[in-house]
Amino acid sequence: MFKMMVVPAYMPDQFSAWYMLNTHLQKTADIHIGLVMPESFAEVAQLQKATPAAMIYANPFDAGHYVREQGYRPLVRPREQFDEVVLVCPADAAYQRIEDLQAPLRLAVSHNEDANFIGQRLLEPAGLPENDVERQHKDNFLMVASAVARGQADVGIVSAEVYAHLSDITRSRLKVLLQSRIKEISHVWLYLPQWQAEADALQPILTQLHTGEPGRQILASLGMPAGFEILDEESMAFMIDLVDTLRD
Repeated sequence: MFKMMVVPAYMPDQFSAWYMLNTHLQKTADIHIGLVMPESFAEVAQLQKATPAAMIYANPFDAGHYVREQGYRPLVRPREQFDEVVLVCPADAAYQRIEDLQAPLRLAVSHNEDANFIGQRLLEPAGLPENDVERQHKDNFLMVASAVARGQADVGIVSAEVYAHLSDITRSRLKVLLQSRIKEISHVWLYLPQWQAEADALQPILTQLHTGEPGRQILASLGMPAGFEILDEESMAFMIDLVDTLRD
């Protein structure tokens, strides 16, 4: 079976939209596709070890591993939509910028270590010693935002996309201190070469989703109104190299 996996970086209200996309792809390409939506990155690793997905929607930080270690190739990526990180604090906090932060600092983080890394780079201007930063580990970005909104943490590291989809009530209790502006890295659709024929059939469907209904409705529900664009080997290699540079 052609198995399509979506990594756990989506909002709960987007869950049904991924199934809508899967149904649309199956009908249009006449391919039986099994959609897999793991609840955690640990589950992703287990599933990939057992039977690697034919196609996977991965974040830019894991893409290098899939390409280099598991032999995946690039297919498409969201058009004009990049993976950025925001540092949030309680809306009523006295500090207005990173330099205003003082020790001790309660920092809420998710299990997305790469997002945490970028967030900690954004925190560097505060000049806080490691021993003065108490890290509170949460299961996901939503729980990070909730901890900050409730005053249980002073600062939280949250995906900009997740922040944009928070409820109005939650956002009213938060304030953005700083947002990354990398504008070069994004989630990507990758595929295994033994599924080349299926990938060739799916690529034009994905890149043309935004041109008509029900594609536009599906994309709107996924929070990707601009749709997808072709991702070539050179662009994929550039993104991987950039992520490696950010990690150094």
